[in-house]
Amino acid sequence: MTAWDSAFLSVPPLTEGEDRLPPAHKLYALRTLPMGEIRAIGFDMDHTLARYRSPEIDELAFKKAARILVRDRGYSPWLLEMAYDPAFAVRGLVLDGLRGNLLKLNRERQVVRASHGSRAMERLELEAVYGRRRLSTAAKGFRNIDTLFEIPESHLYAQMVDGLDRGLLKAENYLELFQDVRWAIDTAHRNGEMKAEILEHRDFFIPQDPLLALALDRLKRAGKKLFLLTNSDWTFTNGVMGHLLDGQDEARLRWTDYFDLVVVSSRKPDFFLETPESQSLDGQPRCYSGGHAAWLEFMLDAQGEQILYVGDHIYGDVLRSKKSASWRTLLLVPELERELRLLEAKADDLRELLRLETARRRTLRRASVLMDQWKRNRVRRHVLGPRLSSDATVALDQEAAQLATSAEALQRRAELQRLELAGLTSAVEAVFNPMWGPMFRDRDELTRFADQIQQFACAYTGKVGNLYMYDPLATVYAPLPTLPHERLA
Repeated sequence: MTAWDSAFLSVPPLTEGEDRLPPAHKLYALRTLPMGEIRAIGFDMDHTLARYRSPEIDELAFKKAARILVRDRGYSPWLLEMAYDPAFAVRGLVLDGLRGNLLKLNRERQVVRASHGSRAMERLELEAVYGRRRLSTAAKGFRNIDTLFEIPESHLYAQMVDGLDRGLLKAENYLELFQDVRWAIDTAHRNGEMKAEILEHRDFFIPQDPLLALALDRLKRAGKKLFLLTNSDWTFTNGVMGHLLDGQDEARLRWTDYFDLVVVSSRKPDFFLETPESQSLDGQPRCYSGGHAAWLEFMLDAQGEQILYVGDHIYGDVLRSKKSASWRTLLLVPELERELRLLEAKADDLRELLRLETARRRTLRRASVLMDQWKRNRVRRHVLGPRLSSDATVALDQEAAQLATSAEALQRRAELQRLELAGLTSAVEAVFNPMWGPMFRDRDELTRFADQIQQFACAYTGKVGNLYMYDPLATVYAPLPTLPHERLA
């Protein structure tokens, strides 16, 4: 086992004098988080407290949705022959249901990569369709792939677009496929079959984290009120949470003993926008169905920034709770552990990319100065030509030739540096995902997904158990914000 592998053990070893956490166990603060001021901490369940085994859970949804489309919508049995590819899509993409495309956007909401079905689109094709304009993903036919539940939806839609293009499926257009895929994925999650299979094989689909119970217990002992806020129904929630927490602590035999309030069937993000009455669950103290944010704050005797909410959905959990209720937010990014491993593995290449890009920019700057000097030389030669001696004229022409030669040499060097940089960049990004590259970045730009994290999350991390390593009453500090001129290195 390597030193890096040991950083990803479920329980990180602590040694005397050790004051650095492995990257996978850290909270990454974007805004300073004063934990001592927080009175209540809430948690989503799916892909937050419960980290489902992937890609197995995604393949289950993919296959069930395909069967539903064949059985209930009359699609060709060809759909049942498709194999699920877990590496095809990443979180943060946008599905364009009108054109049959998947899109990766930068922070300016411009399309930087795209596929038509499962085929990567070339740059010229991409720009012909989308140009460099800012895309509104709230328009008809667009779908933001913001949760892990939506990853299999992306692949299923791409495969169906391929099938329609090849004449293997019948549909009016790509939008009809889009709408049917949406319906099938939702049906697979709501009709009970998928949930029943997960609960039947919960030991396989829902890995346990020994730090989860420790983290919740430490928060409780520090005086925090804990609540569960999930869109899942009571039966599924009880089955999943019981598997994760029942019997983990002699002082808290039932999973509900960790929480001051449990809210199921919450309808997020509408939970933050509407005000329906909550319904108490018979025989389950402190457990409710429905409700709304103001009611929950009243029940917890906490409001606004006194509440920290932990979830994996950038819109339903983080954006909506911050914008509508002013809660503090901690985004769960389960993919973070893999991204950190890859960043560590490619550290030398990333440093070389920085060196190459710095050298290329310096080369271009020097070439630009030389070209300006050449232009000044030619202007001087033209304006002063009649008044110059023959020796001065020859000297100016020689200087111009030398300047032009030097500038052209630098431009050729910059082009070679650009080609080397492009090749290394493509190789590094393909390690993260062959088609889409890293989830948080595209070349030197942040993605739309990363930009949303920066805007709306107070912090992000890979799993809830990481909270165990932080003092519940201390402050988690964000990096000191700086302007470019303040960065000394």
